[in-house]
Amino acid sequence: MALAQLEFEISSIRRIARPILKWAGGKSSLLSVLSKYIPKEYKNYIEPFVGGGAMFFALQPESGILGDANAELIACSEAVRDTPEAVITLLSTYKVSSEEFYRVRALNPRVLSEPERAARMIFLNKTCFNGLYRVNRFGQFNTPFGHVTNVRLVYE
Repeated sequence: MALAQLEFEISSIRRIARPILKWAGGKSSLLSVLSKYIPKEYKNYIEPFVGGGAMFFALQPESGILGDANAELIACSEAVRDTPEAVITLLSTYKVSSEEFYRVRALNPRVLSEPERAARMIFLNKTCFNGLYRVNRFGQFNTPFGHVTNVRLVYE
């Protein structure tokens, strides 16, 4: 599987940001340990398996390349980077319920617009079992509903 990548530049105005997705193998809980091994200065920031991006958000590098084998994840990140308002608007239309989860899960991401695709990915990630991204042999997301009720899809 090819490694999809996302190039970015951070504006001069910094904001405190956190990962928008929960990701298996995420580094959030390891940041205090990993930060001890980060050089004070470096030229290029490259993260080949970004997942939810915990290390990226913690370091906030000026520019770099984020990659992942999961093209859906990269497409979601690009849509959030390029059209955040559209993604937020779509996310605010979703209701957290089993019925809505399975309706959204059944959508074919290949026919959705980039913001729709990103909103679908974020919604499924936040409402599925343990935030687990899993697909069947046909590439269809198949993680079950996580029976969560206190999910915040949009932060203000």
